Order: sequence, then C-alpha cells, then structure tokens
Amino acid sequence: MAWEFLHLVRREFQGNSNWGEMYMKTIAKKWEWLCYTYELPWISGPDGKSIIKLSRIEMGVYGLKTREDGDPRPLGKGWRLQLQNTKHRHDVQIHRAAPNLFIEGCILPVHFNTFSEPTIRKGDHQIRTQSINLMEEIKGRWVNLVASGVAGDPTISIAETLPAEKITDRSHAHA
Repeated sequence: MAWEFLHLVRREFQGNSNWGEMYMKTIAKKWEWLCYTYELPWISGPDGKSIIKLSRIEMGVYGLKTREDGDPRPLGKGWRLQLQNTKHRHDVQIHRAAPNLFIEGCILPVHFNTFSEPTIRKGDHQIRTQSINLMEEIKGRWVNLVASGVAGDPTISIAETLPAEKITDRSHAHA
C-alpha cells in the first residue's frame, strides 16, 4: 500500500516554465506548502516522450526511495529521494541544488520569492544553502513519518493542480 508524501504542482506542463510548488504531508496527515521547485522545461522527442537529460519527467504518481550514495563532499547530492518507475527515464531524483541550478532532469527544492531571472542570481551560494536546508526538512519529516508507523511505500504526485483536499494556507509562500 502506498502513502502520499510529496505533491508537486507545476506552473505549466508543456511549456518552458521551470517552476513548480512542493507540498509535504505532516505527521497529522495534513498537507503544507514546503517550497518552490526548479526543473527543466518540457521538451519532447518525435515520440512525444520527454527527452532524457533535457526535459522534465511526465506528470504522474511515482514511488520514492532514499539514497545517500555518491560524492560525500559538500558539493555532492547528499541525502535525496529517487523517483521509481519513471518509464524510459532513470535516476530522476529530488536533491539539493547547486548554486548554478544545473540539472539533467531532476527536481530541485528551492526558496525564491519571485521567478525573475535577475532576482534569482544563478551562482549565488545562498541557493545551495537554502536547498540543503529544505532537503534536511524533507529528510526529517520522512524519518518522523516512517517512525510513526506509516506502512507501505511513499509517493510523490506530480500534477498541474492541487486537489481541493490538499489546499492549505499559503500566505507564507510569497513572504
């Protein structure tokens, strides 16, 4: 049996927007706004599928598994979540951002109050610091939910909208 852990709402599906919003389940099984997300824009090949390393994955529900392997240095990905059963894609993860926001199809949790490129300042080390803090928050919630006895496999839903039962107070989202 699966349990919902994360929900990502994309600003647009088949456009050039890189932005979304991530919601996370609380211990009380309520949804709360967590952060913005940064992904590659949608680019499809002749077959209509997303292009590996150039495009985001399709919307859907994906299982999540934790990973901690790889480069242990501060520039490594650290603790992260890997999406399962992503069709023709592989190694799609939710992981902390590099300051330059470079990705090859993964999902980066980030904190921005605007989506204006001049305001974001790619290369700013604050991007990474904030993203590391967000991944620590996700990890802490993950550990607490698992310790609370939640059974089954955790999932992330990726959609264009937030279902009514998941709507929460977002007044802090643009603070």
